[in-house]
Amino acid sequence: MSTEIRQITPDDLRTMGENDGLILQGCGGDLNEWVEGITAQLTEAGILRNGSTFQKVSSFRNAGVTNLLFDFEGVEMNLGKLAVWRLATREDYGSMWLSDYVDNRLGGFIQQMEQRDQKPEADYGGVVYE
Repeated sequence: MSTEIRQITPDDLRTMGENDGLILQGCGGDLNEWVEGITAQLTEAGILRNGSTFQKVSSFRNAGVTNLLFDFEGVEMNLGKLAVWRLATREDYGSMWLSDYVDNRLGGFIQQMEQRDQKPEADYGGVVYE
């Protein structure tokens, strides 16, 4: 298997609000070996189905750590089993959903923040709530 791993930045993640994915943290060494190993684990666990593999994998560094993003686009999988696998591997791989990582480590998605900042303030008829 030869999935191309593209390099991105943490700021790139903040623009991916429409995407779903899995982030593994602390991926040292050969990143292709990580992709192959994780793909094999997920296939063996019955998570990846019908020979499906990750077509989009990205690498980024944050807080001095190399991380991988496995994008779910075009991947046939059992999300329930993946959720259980993610919880079971949290300590080993720092497994997080893309949305959780961006919200908890990077301050949220840029589009969501812009929408929140553009909401008009409520008019309470001069009443101030403190």
